Amino acid sequence: MVDAPVNSKIDSTKLIQDPFDADGDIDPTTAQGQEVLSQPPATKWELWSYYLYYNGNNGYNIYSFLPTLLQYMGQKGGFDPTDPTHPPCSTDLSSDAPCNVAWPSSPNGVPVISMIMYVTAISFGIQFILFTTFGSLADYDRWNRYILLFSTIISCAAQILPVVFIPNDSNWQGTMAFTILTNVSYGASLVFYAAAFPTLSDNLPLVRKVRADPTINKEETRSIVEKWRNHVSAISTTFSNIGFLILAAIFSGISFIPWSTGPFLNSEHTFGNTPLYYFIGTAACGAFWLINAVPYFVFQPSGRRGPPLPPDEHYLTVGWKSIYAALKEAKKYRYLFLYIISYFMFIDGVNSISTMQTFVQNQITSFSATQTAVMGLITAITSIMGCLFFLFLAKRFNVRTKTNLMIIVVTTGIVPIWGCFGIGLDNFGLKTPWELWVLAVWSGFFTGPIWAWQQTMLAELVPRGKENMFFGLFGITNKASSWIGATIIGAVTQGTANPYVGWPVIAGMFVIATVLLWFVDVDAAKMEMLHLDIQKELDENKAKELTYEDSPTASDTKEQ
Repeated sequence: MVDAPVNSKIDSTKLIQDPFDADGDIDPTTAQGQEVLSQPPATKWELWSYYLYYNGNNGYNIYSFLPTLLQYMGQKGGFDPTDPTHPPCSTDLSSDAPCNVAWPSSPNGVPVISMIMYVTAISFGIQFILFTTFGSLADYDRWNRYILLFSTIISCAAQILPVVFIPNDSNWQGTMAFTILTNVSYGASLVFYAAAFPTLSDNLPLVRKVRADPTINKEETRSIVEKWRNHVSAISTTFSNIGFLILAAIFSGISFIPWSTGPFLNSEHTFGNTPLYYFIGTAACGAFWLINAVPYFVFQPSGRRGPPLPPDEHYLTVGWKSIYAALKEAKKYRYLFLYIISYFMFIDGVNSISTMQTFVQNQITSFSATQTAVMGLITAITSIMGCLFFLFLAKRFNVRTKTNLMIIVVTTGIVPIWGCFGIGLDNFGLKTPWELWVLAVWSGFFTGPIWAWQQTMLAELVPRGKENMFFGLFGITNKASSWIGATIIGAVTQGTANPYVGWPVIAGMFVIATVLLWFVDVDAAKMEMLHLDIQKELDENKAKELTYEDSPTASDTKEQ
């Protein structure tokens, strides 16, 4: 027996509080019911294991231990370019002590910061090629699961393996290779993890019930779907920040342990100021991610899959065809296309800020983990506060996704403008320790939530049924933009030997992104999608009528 459809006047409070409180069955005889029933319902185990995965894949190592280890080993294996004899660099850092590392086609090498930016560019360039070729496979069968699982294993292994360089801590080339491998697989995990969230959110039992109810109008249905997508996205990002907080708290405490066995990175004889601390830290982060990732692959329903790969498609070409189709499709949706360009700019800016922030912190503190670890802890706490704050604005005051994202992008864009002052000043412009503490709070509260709200914004603009296509396109856009931005900043800093000249480049990205985002009209975009859906349905019905009129059955009917 099929229960009556959900009453369209159901308590709105209930709709946003318990996604598993949905009694009754879905009517399989309606078009809406058939669409909903094509996917299994999400379970509490699946939802919470999805959150837990992001708890492990929190990026702490990607933005903390690993780049710091690469910078330290580059400094240890580098040379002073101002001296013709190229003596080794000093690990007692200052902005006045130049340090270059050997680099192809550069007789005098390149500054360590340029090497780090080029590593970032190489990582994103590889991701661009891989995602373009294989990214669209996530739309078919269980490839989303397989690629996410494979990238998770590779990234965790690449984070653990640098411990083999403990006896030779000047082998920056080996660490560079592991860093590139980690960045590529980490980037893949983020893209395919994000691509899974709209399907998971839309198949929460209560959301399924609402989507299948023909008595609830489309506007109300979209509002409920949007609320739960916001919820899942924000909570998953909060879990990521909680994982970041856990690691930051643990390693912040460990960094203060008195230590007598060197070498030490500076005059503080604590465990946090030894290379061993960073080697152990990167391995522990890889293990932490792996442990948190296992439940999601255990509890994801086997029926959570897409259609099979079409017989006329090939695994090596379907990605390129899909990206071409996605770009053509995006051009139909002008606001989605506008958002792609804005996203291209501000995500590149965010990635560049992270790299520059880590480098500047290490320069100013001389690799002092007792300071940078506590800064990371503060960033983790304020990131959680930021995510919950913007989620509170959305739920309590119905602040739209675009409004929240605009606030986040503008406030994040203040950071590179702030850094620009450091080009000509010595006491302001991310040049002093007190500024680093302010930056830790600011970037946590305002930049931390950007990952949740940018993907929620995308989910609102993407046509239903094409989530993987467009999330894959955005993943490729991310990699392409970050490859370009990192290369430009690396070249600029190489030419000037001043890392702060990279900040104006990042500031320009945010200015362009903010202007473009301002003109994205979400309501108009939804009407645009509705119009195109109706037009597609009319075209399909017309095609069916023409096919029927040309069929033998229609001819026999006319003769009778």
